[in-house]
Amino acid sequence: MTIQDQIRTALSNVGRRKLRSALASLGVVVGTLTIVIMVSLASGVRQQINHQFASIGLDRLTVNPPGDRRGGFNSGGFDPFGISSRKKIITAPDVNRWKELPGITQIIPEVNLPGSVGLELKWNGTNQTVRMRGTEPMRGTFFQQLPEPVAGSLELPESGGIVLSQGTAQAFGISSHDFAGVIGRNVETILRTSRGETQSYFLRVQGISQERSRNIQVSIADRIAMKNWWFNSTNALEREGYDSVTIRAADVTHASALTAQIKHEGFQVQSLEIIVEVANRIVTAITIMFTLIGGIALLVATIGIANTMVMAIYERTREIGILKAMGASRGEIRQMFMMEAGFIGLIGGVIGLLLGWLVGLGLNQVIPIYLRYRELPVRGNFFVVTLTLALGVIVFATFIGLVAGLLPAQRAAKLDPLQALRHE
Repeated sequence: MTIQDQIRTALSNVGRRKLRSALASLGVVVGTLTIVIMVSLASGVRQQINHQFASIGLDRLTVNPPGDRRGGFNSGGFDPFGISSRKKIITAPDVNRWKELPGITQIIPEVNLPGSVGLELKWNGTNQTVRMRGTEPMRGTFFQQLPEPVAGSLELPESGGIVLSQGTAQAFGISSHDFAGVIGRNVETILRTSRGETQSYFLRVQGISQERSRNIQVSIADRIAMKNWWFNSTNALEREGYDSVTIRAADVTHASALTAQIKHEGFQVQSLEIIVEVANRIVTAITIMFTLIGGIALLVATIGIANTMVMAIYERTREIGILKAMGASRGEIRQMFMMEAGFIGLIGGVIGLLLGWLVGLGLNQVIPIYLRYRELPVRGNFFVVTLTLALGVIVFATFIGLVAGLLPAQRAAKLDPLQALRHE
């Protein structure tokens, strides 16, 4: 028998008992479907993580003072007054020295206000409570698109500037059609203590972000002035230093070198490259776990395929005897039945892959609808079927079929032709 004859005979035998073949491949379909859905979810999460970090910039470093505890819950308890326990502070000379280092394209120092600061905005006689955000452009979290300006610009000047979120502007009754008219106008920012003391700062609106929460951003010089007033100090920056500094390097290589150098100076450095590596390791572990779960379902499917092949051999014992009488060798008989089992696995794998792809496609359409209903600005596909995944599940399903058909095929190859011909 030629290879073409063996393939043609195997396909014919699979189609001879359609219901039995379909039931045998059903286990493969379920296992493949499970693998495709779970691994495509892990692939989608991995792509979104890498995309979000890449959009933020893998060349970005965040430098923090060592032993920093302030403004909130920490190992020493709740500190509403922002009392510092820093072992070393980030000073203006430190920032100026870092600016001279090779490979640095941008440095953004950060000054935070204590969590107990009452912050309000006053517009046309109306006060609204708001929260302060960092001096970097307002950014989204994972799976969210980066916020864009709906009016003006999100870039802040050295002093006297403020950026409002869309939620803040709408809280004052400003419609989206009137956002452009707000740009360039002054807004009163009020700091309020628990004793009722207040201090006002008049800042010029630079832009409005698309964020829906009530947030504002203020220029670094105005933050320092607010902090001086809060601590009743003439220069809190010299005593407390910057709360953090964001450094953008020319590339990832420079970022790695800068990380080592600044850590050597005694500061804490967070690198997005390290975070991405850890996140990808976690996703890889989850992917392996999901694959093993689907693999168990496929292994169970081997029982159904093996049972189908045993019944097929029993029913076709006389046919096997005729083939051997016509000169078919043991190897050809074995190959024919293993091909038949492999085709059952292949068919189940292809159907499971298509069903998994369709389910993922549908969920990618349904999930954003639900998230928009919940007013969560989440974007991106959660289920991604890669070419590697598609080829992998088909090959694995076919391999499972071949393994399931190995023992029955070996049994068929060992049948005595005379006894097989006498079989009724």
